Amino acid sequence: MRSSKKSNRKSNRENMKQSHIQPNHVQKPQDNRRSKSGDSQRPQASSLDALAQERKLQQRRVNGKRPAGGDSRQAGKQAGGKQQDEVRGEPHQAGQQPGSKRQEQAGLRGKAGGGRPAGAGSGRNAGQRGGKAAKAASLPQSVKKRPAAHTPRPSVSESAEELVPGDVIVVTIKRLGINGEGVGYYRRKAVFIDGALTDEVVKAEVTGQQPKFIKAQLLEVEKRSPYRIEPPCPVFGICGGCQIQHMSYEGQLQAKTDIVREAFHRYAGLQDVKLKPILGMEHPWDYRNKAQLQVKRRGNEVIAGLYQAESHEIVDITGCPIQNSKVNEAVEKVKAVLQELNIPFYKDNGSKDGVRTIVVRNGFQSGEVQVTLVTAGSRLPRQEELVSMLRLSIPGISGIAMNINPKKTSLIFGDRTIKLWGADTLKESLGDLEFSLSPRAFFQLNPQQTVKLYESVRAAAGLTGKETVIDAYCGTGTIGLWLAPYAKEVRGIEVIPEAIEDAKQNAARNQRDNVSFHTGEAEVLLPRWVKAGLSPDVIVADPPRTGLDPRFLDTVLRTRPKKFIYVSCNPATLAKDCKVLLDGGYSLEWVQPVDMFPQTSHVECVILMEWRGEPK
Repeated sequence: MRSSKKSNRKSNRENMKQSHIQPNHVQKPQDNRRSKSGDSQRPQASSLDALAQERKLQQRRVNGKRPAGGDSRQAGKQAGGKQQDEVRGEPHQAGQQPGSKRQEQAGLRGKAGGGRPAGAGSGRNAGQRGGKAAKAASLPQSVKKRPAAHTPRPSVSESAEELVPGDVIVVTIKRLGINGEGVGYYRRKAVFIDGALTDEVVKAEVTGQQPKFIKAQLLEVEKRSPYRIEPPCPVFGICGGCQIQHMSYEGQLQAKTDIVREAFHRYAGLQDVKLKPILGMEHPWDYRNKAQLQVKRRGNEVIAGLYQAESHEIVDITGCPIQNSKVNEAVEKVKAVLQELNIPFYKDNGSKDGVRTIVVRNGFQSGEVQVTLVTAGSRLPRQEELVSMLRLSIPGISGIAMNINPKKTSLIFGDRTIKLWGADTLKESLGDLEFSLSPRAFFQLNPQQTVKLYESVRAAAGLTGKETVIDAYCGTGTIGLWLAPYAKEVRGIEVIPEAIEDAKQNAARNQRDNVSFHTGEAEVLLPRWVKAGLSPDVIVADPPRTGLDPRFLDTVLRTRPKKFIYVSCNPATLAKDCKVLLDGGYSLEWVQPVDMFPQTSHVECVILMEWRGEPK
């Protein structure tokens, strides 16, 4: 579930069964001559990886933006999704590629993560509104602003194979996909439509087609979901950080439960998986403790935000509803100081120096605020004035740092961090565990839900104080440290040396004497320990979005711990890995979904598997 989870392996949607839909009408352009040059179809995808890559390029198109109401806070969302079955890191700040958990722990990349409220905003159900105004409000921003590319002719029925970009089809949405997009069917082909919700009948324009699916853009909602609401964020559907902010929170939790159930049905072949009620939030807003925003000048104004999907344009973000209010306030203060001092920005007037990114982190328990300016060079003009003004303007600020990243890269952080003022680290806690976080250190983005997640892991482990626990993919050791008071011994394994150093410091700080952390691959170290006489009772794995390494799965099946606990941020890869373990002799006891990032399509899961001793 960690934000630094790698997103390098892509998988795709498998063929879906045809379902009954509302009228499958097509509106064709008046000009019957179809120019191939006008087609926006993507290249053929001959494999899961290729198709997933193409789906990624189509991700986060619009999500049906409508005027904000009620909540005047602006928000740039973080935590973008990927297309069905695709890999993930923590929900990343929109306009940023999701970073690897391990990369961030190593300081190679900052993750933004981003998200929002549900059932907030105007508080009115969009389904209660009618007429032209309601129809216009339901359209994506890009649709409302652009001129029509075609003049539709009377609708006709056609096979899916005859569709071309620009055709308008009417589709009934059967469910939400793993990235929050509406999924319906047209002539035995899946249709993916950003912004459409389950049970809605929508009119959409075809934008591309592959052998197994069609991609279309929402034009009009003809029949609305009872869960559709007005999103409070004015840049929802543009920044891409939130995918389902236009859905009530009740609807979001139901949709995420359905996504998990569908994944286990499709990829593990399980019809009656035991799903526990999803663990949601009482207040699904203001939960993110960290923001990473790109900066630039627009005229005389300093803006900070996220890259719009599939572009190099920065979407200005002010007061993101899913960010903690202290983070939002600090970001605005930093922007004001940068503008007043006329601090140069990276690429301003061709400059290869200057500030690239603002990173602000808030300790929910400590109340401390940490500010890091990522720069392209080691020189920061008017540094003393800048530090002095930040200290005076930001309540609770405990440290100011500069990270140097001179490379032309999408990674946020460089290798070198310099303290400009104050403490080297920010203090934070989870339960009774205390942490000191350097600017590049990994930490969960939603502390409140993290406690619920870790408690689910502890409940699954059922520790009595006599067990040996392996914490695979341990990162900075938070899960292992959480379980340590209830176990005989805990050993954590992680491939990133910097993360292991953080884990060791965390263990010492919290006086967890029965925990040790080791650098290496679990599939290498674990067999070595078993050969030396270790017999683990419980193995916990919290891998990146790509899922478990096949070698690690084989190691688990050979080691045969009584309990295997899998923490996952990708239901598709979770279900696929679960199938391997089911076939190898394990039984699936239960699945616990956890909503770590409300307003986004992401859903975390904890599953408990027990050894039954009878491989299939």
